[in-house]
Amino acid sequence: MVTEAARWRRQMVRPVLDWYAAVEGVDAVMLGGSTARGDADRWSDVEVGVFWQRPPTTAERLAVDGAADVRLVNVDGPPWDDHLYLGAPRPDGLMVEVAHMLTQTVETALDELLKGKPDGQVMQLAQGIIDGREVIGPRAELVARWQGRVATYPRDLALAVVRHNGNIEKFWRWQMFFERDNPLLVAREFVRMTNQLLNVLYALNGRYCGHVLAFKRLDALDLPLAPPTLAARVRAVFARPAPEGAQTLHDLIEETFDLVERHLPEVDVDLLRATFRSDRKPVESAD
Repeated sequence: MVTEAARWRRQMVRPVLDWYAAVEGVDAVMLGGSTARGDADRWSDVEVGVFWQRPPTTAERLAVDGAADVRLVNVDGPPWDDHLYLGAPRPDGLMVEVAHMLTQTVETALDELLKGKPDGQVMQLAQGIIDGREVIGPRAELVARWQGRVATYPRDLALAVVRHNGNIEKFWRWQMFFERDNPLLVAREFVRMTNQLLNVLYALNGRYCGHVLAFKRLDALDLPLAPPTLAARVRAVFARPAPEGAQTLHDLIEETFDLVERHLPEVDVDLLRATFRSDRKPVESAD
């Protein structure tokens, strides 16, 4: 099912896709993100990937037909990132995030990723390629080929992601910040550990994920291998008083380690548990 928000965003951005596809030096143009998946809501921006044979010029990046406003987010690249505003200038127009990438850079990045070398930005790129639709351009077949390459999540990549993100250390710090009456830092610790937890679960399920924003809709996680009632319990981590939230997060992590032990036996889960369970006791006195 495609939301109405996604439907009209696709219509709004179509002239932008067509404009880029006609520029000399562009291999392919792709719609990505929630607009491509069809689950955009009224807060959603639009994501576009433009794949070049050569670096784009500043003039090409600024001359997008139909844009009410163009902001070059970075000058040096690759990748080069732009924000376009459709319908009205910033901040009121519909923002389109455009990622300009060299075709060869994408090829090389995917080569490394599929060898089992995790990189958050490249995993984000891989998921964007999987989500991509409305692909046009003189070499549009490139995107279909990339989609075929990343369709199977390598086991070596899952092992590397789990070993890295499963190293959840200093769980005890939430209590230190709680006793100091600093809810900001308590929340920061909960976010850090929840992000690591979800990255482990994504890898365990053979899903690409690069950053915490990928979890913007908890009910859409769709992870068959996961602790029961995952979304509700993650919400509870942040909605309940800190000691209850910490216990919920603790249980989720331990249950996730159980799943890793069962489905990725190559991972040294005992080592991950030892790091996670390590504790620091407060020093009460010099005695």
